[in-house]
Amino acid sequence: MSQSLFAHLDEVENRLKDASAVLLFVNFDGTLTPLADSPEEVELPSATQHLLEKLASQKWVMPVIISGRALADVQQRVGVPGLIYAGNHGLEIRGAGLTFVEPAAEECRETLGQLIEQLARRLHPIPGARVEDKGLTATVHFRHVPEQHYDEVRRQMHAVLANASHPFVLTPGLKAFEIRPRVYWNKGSAVNWLGERLSKPGSVVIYLGDDPSDEDAFTALPGEITIKVGGGETAAHYRVDGPEEVHQFLTWLDQELCPPPHSTFSPIVGERVG
Repeated sequence: MSQSLFAHLDEVENRLKDASAVLLFVNFDGTLTPLADSPEEVELPSATQHLLEKLASQKWVMPVIISGRALADVQQRVGVPGLIYAGNHGLEIRGAGLTFVEPAAEECRETLGQLIEQLARRLHPIPGARVEDKGLTATVHFRHVPEQHYDEVRRQMHAVLANASHPFVLTPGLKAFEIRPRVYWNKGSAVNWLGERLSKPGSVVIYLGDDPSDEDAFTALPGEITIKVGGGETAAHYRVDGPEEVHQFLTWLDQELCPPPHSTFSPIVGERVG
């Protein structure tokens, strides 16, 4: 059962005071920034952007922004150089000299494009429904669809997926459905992949996220500092209420844990996968 983070900051501080370095994972929508009626309306508060810049300047912290958005989209919306960005739920990663694209997902890119075209045609008559093409994944948004048409959205999605030449996974989101290639990779896989390349003896991992897909990461990090943002069942050890408390915690992390631990992150030059 998760506990209030701010009621147990002493536990977190004890974990961090002897850390050699900190690998900090933060989800974007709903964690760093409040959710909006549509993905295009989401903006990172300038105070949060400035805080990420400060954390990135601490040589003992390596911030990673992890998101269901396409990599280029989340990079543009955060706009902070020097971070690692993981898009499409970790299927694509870039930063600190690392470049990764999950190979099986890349192989499905063309088929996914065809699937998106079919979905767009089938959903066009349904008011408010739309398909977002994210390159390696897609999202069907129905936030603005009248409730009486929800079943029709689901029916059309399942009809298209049933005829796809490659298997895809359909997972529910917040008034949306995520369509991803059926590959053995998720946010937990991405966290482990990055940890293998960046972690040092004595380093600590912190992960903050609000989305159901973040549960894969929480499960993959049983001994680390995992923080659920918002309500719902979770495998995370701690919990905060929303983006405002995320900002408070990151401010505490920046201000209270200086001077830095005993090590620094060094860029990895030119590692490319996929």
